[in-house]
Amino acid sequence: MQRRVLNYLYNQGGLVLFAFPGSEPDYEALENFALAANAGARFIVLDMTGKRDGNTCVTIGSLFDHFLSEKSLEQIQSMEGKIVFGGYEKLSISEDGLRKFYHNLEILKKISPHVVGILPAEDPENSCKYLFEIAKLVIVEPDDMEAAAVYLEDSPSMKKTPLLWMSRLKPNKKRFPKAYKAIKQSFSNAKELKKCDWKKEPEKFAKIVTLYYKATILSKNPLDGLSKVFRKFFIPILLVTVALPFIWPTDLDISSSNLRDRMQERNRLSVAPSFEFTFDGKESMQRIARYAIGRFNAVITNEKMIKQYVEETLDDNGYNAKDWQKGNHTIPPEGTVVKFSRPDNLSRAAADSIGAAWKYWTSVVSDSVAYLTEFYHEYATSNQRQHNGIDVASRQGARILAPFAARAWTSRDERGGIIIGLVREKDVVIFMHCDQLLYLDGQEVMPGDPIATVGVTGHTTGPHAHVVTGEISRNGNKRIGNVKYKVIDPMTWFYKYKPSQM
Repeated sequence: MQRRVLNYLYNQGGLVLFAFPGSEPDYEALENFALAANAGARFIVLDMTGKRDGNTCVTIGSLFDHFLSEKSLEQIQSMEGKIVFGGYEKLSISEDGLRKFYHNLEILKKISPHVVGILPAEDPENSCKYLFEIAKLVIVEPDDMEAAAVYLEDSPSMKKTPLLWMSRLKPNKKRFPKAYKAIKQSFSNAKELKKCDWKKEPEKFAKIVTLYYKATILSKNPLDGLSKVFRKFFIPILLVTVALPFIWPTDLDISSSNLRDRMQERNRLSVAPSFEFTFDGKESMQRIARYAIGRFNAVITNEKMIKQYVEETLDDNGYNAKDWQKGNHTIPPEGTVVKFSRPDNLSRAAADSIGAAWKYWTSVVSDSVAYLTEFYHEYATSNQRQHNGIDVASRQGARILAPFAARAWTSRDERGGIIIGLVREKDVVIFMHCDQLLYLDGQEVMPGDPIATVGVTGHTTGPHAHVVTGEISRNGNKRIGNVKYKVIDPMTWFYKYKPSQM
């Protein structure tokens, strides 16, 4: 629908109904509104309250009793005033009376396209139910909130009629659900309307009413333009949208999945569903248990998990755990062989999604029982601290092996201790808390070369390598050697860089 058609439909005019439940109509304000809405043309006000005193030019009742003639119209046009008042105590409109009234409205609109009516507040259903059906807008300014709520609640035709509720307050939702719903769905919540005092700003209010009425026309007859263009080119747009992922593919987000059981894949990643360990009389069951749970399920362990797993493992092997307890640790005698199996009571989801990454990072340290003790946490929460890398626990002095060819850079600080970083074209890997450095700044490193040993330098509670991974960026907030980088999760780094670049 073109804009000129919209303006044409609006200019056809119609009946605007005002209701003032609980108060007398403000005729002066109505006249100012009518003047603003009609822009100086003739207009008609129909007073149906029956309470207006003064000379009556045309009685309201006559509009429902008989058809106006062209002669009556000439008489009205010859009047100096622009308002035609009427008085009628109570309206009881029949369908035949409605036809006469609608015909007479068309006659009166030859004088002006805008006809303003004032409704009686009492008995709206019986008196005015037909008027709602032909009205283009009903404006309610309540002085008595309950009377106004009843006015809307008892008028089913109001559901089909555009409404302006001229009050910031709304009726009680439980007592008047239909009225509350009608007001909520109307234009009455608009900010422009809430800021406008229609009695003091009739011109502004007339513009708001005009826009609202046009909006009701558009809701039934959408404008052409962009919507028409969209319908015309819908198929090409759809094809382009479908093709975009193939033209500019995005990186997959690797996350945990419980959709299927990956037992065979876990067995392959963990080499076997069980392994045997021969104790030397110094190693504790708790340390090997942490390694075993991480190897099978890729889970960071806690004390409760370790205690349960140690008890179950010793029982499966026919040993009595109490005979080997030394403080909080269980240390089997030298030469004792214990078989460690998969802990089936623990979740398998982690091994499904990060098992390969877990195996990769623990293999970077030349310790056969290395395991992770803490994951990457970008932000601190109530349950965990902020942690910008992963911790790989191992024996002190174990060698850290270069995972790829790169250039080495070293550093030292109070928190990270002795640090060595490997830098290549797009990414970096950094190891902290080292004991000895085996490469100097700027040296080229080959894959598998020992670059440092695991230590306890800096802030640490035990021997481990704190591993930080990053992407090289000019806007990075971290620096190693002569490059800047931004930190990313080592698990994310593994799935993004390891398969294609190592």
